[in-house]
Amino acid sequence: VGVEGTYPPFTYHDDNGDLTGFDVEIAKAVAEKLGVEAEFSEAAWDSLLAGVDSGRLDTVINCVSITEEREEKYDFSNPYFFITRQIIVGTDNDEIKAPEDLDNKTIAVNSTHSFAGWFEEQGATIVPIDAVGEAIELVLSGRADCTSFSSIVLADYLKEHPDAALKVAFEIPDSEEASAIPIRKNEARLLEAVNQALEDLKADGTLAALSEKYFGSDYTTSSTAQ
Repeated sequence: VGVEGTYPPFTYHDDNGDLTGFDVEIAKAVAEKLGVEAEFSEAAWDSLLAGVDSGRLDTVINCVSITEEREEKYDFSNPYFFITRQIIVGTDNDEIKAPEDLDNKTIAVNSTHSFAGWFEEQGATIVPIDAVGEAIELVLSGRADCTSFSSIVLADYLKEHPDAALKVAFEIPDSEEASAIPIRKNEARLLEAVNQALEDLKADGTLAALSEKYFGSDYTTSSTAQ
């Protein structure tokens, strides 16, 4: 299993130097269901999927998002992790509840934010920032109406600052990204086994428990699931 080992909280080394993280535990749990032991190989992100291509690695479990380009080269397992982009406001803000409410509002985000164009299309004015803490301070002080983070970022911040007067106004439509386990094409037996393992881990609560452990919330179910 290929991992970075430098991407907390997904794959990283703890204070004792041991490899750990959400995806490391996912990999170990899947391997256990398959009746094998996960052997990890650490490398830079750019070379991980190349390791699968060469046959050096069976897979990469390191927050690998499903993209059309990757689907041309790999078969993906069923997704096991989902993150979305959210609009964040102060807890006393009841004006922003939907995209149309961003019209004539200010939003504290990096000017290169992947949804910067979308914010402007909704009529929002971008207040440029460099860091998460800066964006939060602008919202809490009233110098910006809102900001935008991935669901993980907000959950992590609230875990460290449980009294912060922030809330989710809404999730940006069609902003969900799904992570899954890539398998080389024509390895149907392995793909089927991995999918069954993930299904079992979801059913017995393991996936949700690991998400709660590392992110403080359950991100193992799609927000678009009916």
